[in-house]
Amino acid sequence: MTLREVTRTVINRVESVSGCPVIVSEGHSLKTLAASRIARGRNTFHSISYNPSAVSEPDYLICYQCGFILRLFGVPESERVDFAGTLEGREIVNRLLSAPDGPGQKLKLSTDSISALRDQLFDGLMLQLRSIPIGFRVDSWILREYPELAQLQRDMVMRQMKDNVAALSPEIKKIAPKKVYQSNLSMSAAFAEFWAKRFSEPTLSLPYKAAGFLAAGEELLAVLDEIPDAPSADRELIDAWADRLSLGGWYQWIPYESPHDS
Repeated sequence: MTLREVTRTVINRVESVSGCPVIVSEGHSLKTLAASRIARGRNTFHSISYNPSAVSEPDYLICYQCGFILRLFGVPESERVDFAGTLEGREIVNRLLSAPDGPGQKLKLSTDSISALRDQLFDGLMLQLRSIPIGFRVDSWILREYPELAQLQRDMVMRQMKDNVAALSPEIKKIAPKKVYQSNLSMSAAFAEFWAKRFSEPTLSLPYKAAGFLAAGEELLAVLDEIPDAPSADRELIDAWADRLSLGGWYQWIPYESPHDS
């Protein structure tokens, strides 16, 4: 694994700010392009992994993950929090799937199949809520401070855009409860419009406009301008998105446990 100098600079920045080493590794079994595990409790190092079969140059992905770590450590220790889905939110999705007019009943899914679909839909939605709005902050930081990563960033964004559009298919609409489906596509529309503006390519958000979700995406994007671009405001930003999507109670903020040796 050969990393660019800019990536090593960002990793060093994370290690300096957090006081914890960063370990980067290949994750051949990853279902996503990259993943990270932030140091907490007795785990005293940050772990970032990427799928080498999916990406040949992981520099942008590594720096992107580092950006989230830097934002967490960009607030006072006593104010650091972790985002976590709630049992209440998971149960809401279960009820929506199992309702008489829900996808589970219409598709005649077994109890186990409904549970598996519930977890897939709920975890995916919470990942979107946690990562997309803060990801905009991280990506803007990368563009501003590390422009040499711009092409890799664009490549990954376009790849993500292609994956996101797949959710507009009739097959996905059949298996996702309306509330989950609309929330998912509203956030994906915001993602598309964000990059459509930065790349000056308005066609990127046209699929969401045609499907009737662009207005909801633009409303979410407007929140970015209303809330300061500071790590201390990240919680407020996610809460504001959740409020507009009516996802209050689906997640909670829990105190972050600082890494320690014993």
